[in-house]
This record gives sequence, structure tokens and C-alpha cells, in this order.
Amino acid sequence: MIKLDIQERDGFLIMKDFPKNCIFNKVKTGCGATTIALTNDENYIIAVPTTELIENKCYPINDKDGNVKFWKKHERKSGLSPVVDNLFGLYGDFTIELKKKLNNYLSTTGIKKIICTYDKIAKLMEFIDAKEFKILIDEYHNLLKQYSFRDKAINGVLAHFKEFKSYCFISATPIPNNLKPAIFNDIPEYIANWNTTDEITVYPYHTNTPYMIAAKFIKTYQSKDCLNVNGVESKEAYFFINSVTEIKAILKQTQLTEDNYRIICADNPKNRRTLEGYTISSSAEAPKKFNFITSKSFEGVDFHSETGLCFVVSNVMNRHTLVSIDMDIPQIVGRIRTKANPFRNKVVHIFNTKAIDHYTTLEDMKQAVDEEVKAAQERADMLNNTKLSEAAIKQQIDEIKKVGVESYLSYQENKFVVNDMVAKLQLYSYYIATVVYQSDKSLRETYAQSGIAVTKGKWHIAPEKFVKELITKPTFRELHKQYCNIKANSMAFNLETIDIEHEHPILGRAYRKLGINTLKRLRTIKSIKAELEKLGEM
Repeated sequence: MIKLDIQERDGFLIMKDFPKNCIFNKVKTGCGATTIALTNDENYIIAVPTTELIENKCYPINDKDGNVKFWKKHERKSGLSPVVDNLFGLYGDFTIELKKKLNNYLSTTGIKKIICTYDKIAKLMEFIDAKEFKILIDEYHNLLKQYSFRDKAINGVLAHFKEFKSYCFISATPIPNNLKPAIFNDIPEYIANWNTTDEITVYPYHTNTPYMIAAKFIKTYQSKDCLNVNGVESKEAYFFINSVTEIKAILKQTQLTEDNYRIICADNPKNRRTLEGYTISSSAEAPKKFNFITSKSFEGVDFHSETGLCFVVSNVMNRHTLVSIDMDIPQIVGRIRTKANPFRNKVVHIFNTKAIDHYTTLEDMKQAVDEEVKAAQERADMLNNTKLSEAAIKQQIDEIKKVGVESYLSYQENKFVVNDMVAKLQLYSYYIATVVYQSDKSLRETYAQSGIAVTKGKWHIAPEKFVKELITKPTFRELHKQYCNIKANSMAFNLETIDIEHEHPILGRAYRKLGINTLKRLRTIKSIKAELEKLGEM
């Protein structure tokens, strides 16, 4: 790893360009690295993992004059950005209309900037002369993390990146050396040498029921109108949960309405079915008090909030929700970009564990995977050294396809090769599920180690007692205020008021006998009893 002296100002990179043909560890999230490729004097293809990230860049909430604008779904389309000069967003279906837009853009004079999802790289090669463009592969650690369900798109990136004028794989949380696939072995890796470091505070909360605790945090916000952290009030919450099923469960538990929630997830038929009755939103739309975000926006997407606090919710029974400490957490902490936000570098991590008494150690797992890779290499050598007919080659390729993304073999450039991306992903997934989330102690130890090894910054790990105190039982006065606010604004049946009445029956009696206006000014149980006694109701 090569230290790179960078140009920086106020925590942002101000370099003219990136080093060529390399991996660049920028160390910090939200430091404006993508902006360099979007605004310099070079033709650039910026390949990113999600459409959400593209829309976030093409439809920023601040226009050129600094005015705030939130973008509705029908306003966001693939093509030229209406806000950012000369930026073409390429995502979604590659329709005839989109191809025409792209050709028209490429036929114009001047510098070209195209930001696209990974899967568009292979298709884009038909429209451009790659030698005229540099390529930035943003959040490149996803080439490993997402391989199990995006192998075709990722293989497209890996098949073509060397054809460009130059390439740069960039991430603030790069793939660790012990998990790095062989294709990156000979690529030099630079690390940004920052003069300043960020201080991050993590609040781990170990529980058997992570989603019930998430709901409890929401109810605390509702009852107190905020979450008080060391005397500072958070008015908004950002929940990072990679499961729409679990998001729906929390919404049902808390009875949130569309006025106070926003769900940012892939807008596809499967998610629409799961979230029936709820609305799918976007990072380009107006924020709400409670924001639920899946992995499509864990990285690269900018959120703006004066008092928003980030929560991560992990459930070992659903592996999709298990965030990694070295890659995911630093990315999530950097999502809120408002510098004045006192919670910008803080995150509450709610998690459970599934302790296993007897399991294969990571070293044993690595040995088993190495043996599988070695056997796959023997098979590849045998197939390549044997003169096979076209029919036999096709049959072997079909067999590989039947195995699917878990196959150690693939067929590239007229030969069989070992796909060690599969092996590295197996080790990565195994490490997270069975080592990191084995116990509260192991997760905390991983945080302590990652604070030094990954971010080069200072990580503070708060004691669990501190987090538990954030959601202590609300006082009568807080419940009284919440009850009156709900009753004053709605006559409809509401589960929250039922729960409050169950806790303090006198509030329901007073509301029915005294009315909302009188109840509002009575702040104590004693004063409410006194008024009811006047009416002979006690």
C-alpha cells in the first residue's frame, strides 16, 4: 500500500484527478471524491453500485443557486441531469429512447461525464471509444460484497476496465488484503494521507429482539418529540435495515403514517408486494422524521439533516441485515452530510447474536475453501489442456451455468478459469455471520480493531448502559403531551392512545369527561384528579 499525499480542504478532496490504473483508498466517506471525476477536465465513466446513487448525484436537493428542491418519482429520469451541467445518468432499462438520448449526448462537443450502474459497462462499450474515457469504479468493495446476486454485472466491469484510457477502483472501505480476489493482485493500491482524522462514536445495543428495540426508539421519539443524547436533541432518525420485510414489521408495530416515514429501497415488483399499503420513496424526496434505508443507499448517497441520528439494525436470523464492521459501518456513518449535525459521526447499532458452541473456525473454513479452489484449478487445467470439441465445451459451460454463481469455474476468453471471487465471498460471509455476530463481546472487539485498522481514525465505543438509558420509560408528563397532541389532531382510532390509556387510565377518563382543551392545561395526575373530583368523577 502506497501513501498518497493529497490536496484537501475542510475534510474534502480538492485534487484535479486520481492516480491512474490503481486502487485508491480514500479513507474518508463523504469527502467529495466522486465530485472530482464529475467536474474535472477529463472524459469520465463513473460506475456505481446503485441507481439510487446516480439519482442522488443527478438530482441533488440543492440547485445551482443553493435553492432546495425535492424531486418526485416522475421527475427523475435516466439521461441528462437537469441540475448538474453535462452529467448523463445511465440506469434502468436500456430502451430505444435511452439509446437515442445517449447517442445524442455523445455526438455533442466538449467533455463527457457519464455515471452508470455496474451492469451498464458492458453495454456502454458498444457506444463509446473506451480509449477516450477514464473509468472510475466507485465503491468497488461491492464487487466482492454483491457478487452472489450481481455476478453478471460485476463480471462485465472486470472484463472491460483495462480497455479504458485509465482506471481507478475507489472506496473508503476497500476489500481487505486477505479477501482480495486475484484479479486485483498486480494493481497498486494507494491510501490517502489525510492531515485530520474523524472521530466516530458507536453505540452497540445487544438484544434478543432488535426490531422491537428499533420500535422502542421510535416510540421514544414520538413520546418525547426527540431523542436526548447527552443533552442534545435528535429530531429525526435514519434506520439502515437491509430487509423490507423487517421495515414493514417496524411500521406496523409503531403505526407510523406516510406523514412521518420514508422508505428508501429498490422500487421493484417484489418490494411493492411486500410493502403493500406503504409508499416506496427515494433519497431525492423530502426527508421525514423516520427514514428507513436498505443497502441500495448504504454507500455514496448523501442525506441532509440538521439533527438526524443513524441507527443500524441487524438480525442474525436474516443474513441480509448483517452489516460488516470494516466495510458497512464506516459507509453508513458518513451518509449524513450536514456538517452542523452534532450526530453526523455517531451510529447506534442494534443487533442480536446466535452463539454457536461448535462451529468450523475461520482458519478451518479458509483451508476448506483453499482446497476447493485448488481442485477447481486442476479441473480448469485439465479442460484447457484437452482438445475438446465445440459441443463438449458448450456442454461443460452449460454445467457451470447450472451450478450458478457458486461455481468456482467460469469460461472467459476461450478458456476455463477459476473464479476466486466466489471463494473470497464465502470467507467474507462466513466471517461476518459466525465470528463477528457470535457474541456481544466479539462484535465489540471487532469494532475496536476496525477503528484502528480500517478508518485510521478514532472510534469510541459507548457502553450499552448509555444506550439503554436513551429509551427509558417516558414520564407521565411526556405521555400526557403525546396523548393530547394525538387527540387534538385526530378523532380516529389510534393504538398509541390506547397504549397510553392502558398505562394511565386517568388520561382516557379525563379526555372523555373534561375535553381536550382542559386536559391540555392539566400537567399532573394530581391536577387532573382535582378537576375530576369537582365533577364527582373520582
